[in-house]
Amino acid sequence: MSSIGDIVLTEPVVTAIRRGAPRSTVGFVVKRRYRELVRPNPDVDRVHVLRDSSPGALLELGREIRRERYSAVVDLHANPRSFFLSAGSGAPARTTYRKRGPLDSLRVRFLSGTYRTDRKLVARYLEALGPLGIPHPYERPRFHLDAAARGRAQAMLSEAGFAGTAFAVVAPGSVWETKRWPADRFAEVSRRVGSELGMRVLVLGSASERDLCERVAAGSDAVCFAGAASLGESAALVAEASLFVGNDSGPTHISMALDVPTVAIFGPTDPGQFDFRGHALVYAGLPCSACSFYGGRRCRRGHWNCMLDLGVERVMEAAAGLLLRRGKS
Repeated sequence: MSSIGDIVLTEPVVTAIRRGAPRSTVGFVVKRRYRELVRPNPDVDRVHVLRDSSPGALLELGREIRRERYSAVVDLHANPRSFFLSAGSGAPARTTYRKRGPLDSLRVRFLSGTYRTDRKLVARYLEALGPLGIPHPYERPRFHLDAAARGRAQAMLSEAGFAGTAFAVVAPGSVWETKRWPADRFAEVSRRVGSELGMRVLVLGSASERDLCERVAAGSDAVCFAGAASLGESAALVAEASLFVGNDSGPTHISMALDVPTVAIFGPTDPGQFDFRGHALVYAGLPCSACSFYGGRRCRRGHWNCMLDLGVERVMEAAAGLLLRRGKS
C-alpha cells in the first residue's frame, strides 16, 4: 500500500481474511514511511516493507515475499509494482481488486470527463476475496492505534495544555493542491470553532505542510503541531479529539475510522467512494466534478469552483450539526 488512505480503507479485508481463515499467516506489504500504521493491527502477522522506489528494493521485497510461501496473494493496489510482486510471489492463488473500468480511465484522464461511482471503495476491495472463497460482508474500516504512540501523543497534549479539554483537529493539507480548501477559510473555521463551539484547535499536518498549517494557526488561537508528530502519534492525537475538519486526505480517513466526528471537505474527487455515516460531508457537487481520481496540481477548467463555492458558513453548519447529532455540543 502506498498511501495512508489505502492502509485505512483496506483494513476490512484483513479482518475478513482473519475471520475466514483464522489459522493463516497474514502479511501486509507497505511503503517504509507507512509501516507504523500497519504494525498495530492485531490481524497482521508480518509487515513487508518496500524500503524505497528503486528496482533493487522491489526485487529484494519480491524475494522476501516469495520466501514466505504464501498460499494466496490479494492485490489491492492493482498497479505494475503490485502486479510484479503478486506474479513473483509463487502463491498458487492470486486475486486483484477491480480498480475501475478502462472507459472510466479514458474518460477522466484524456477526455476531461467526470467520474461518479455508486459503489464504496471498501466494498470493491472486499470483493477481491470472492475468488478465494473467503466470506466478505461489507464493514467499515477501523484504525488500530499503537499503545506507545498513544502515550506519547497524550504527553504532547498535556505539554501543550490540551489535557482534559475538548479540542478539534484541523488538517488543511493534502498531497494534491486541488484537494486543499483555502487556508484562510480553515483559519476562519479554527477561530469560530473556538468562539462558537468552545473548543481549542490543534492544526495537524506533515513537516512539508508546516507553512500551510502555521498560516492556518496564525489566523486563530490554534496550536500548530505540523511536523511535530510521527504518523502513529498523529493518529493518536486525532483519536483524542472531539471534532475533526479536513480535506479528502489520509488523516480524514483515519479520523472516520477512529469514529471521531469528522467534517470532510471534498472538491475534485468523488465522495461516493466513501462511507460518511455518522460524519458530515461538505461537497458542492458541481457538474464538472468529480474530475479526477486522486486530485491534481491545478483545476483543469481554471476556476476551482468545487472548492471555492464551499464557504466557511457551510463547514461550520456541518460541524455544529454533526456535534448535535453525536450529542457532543
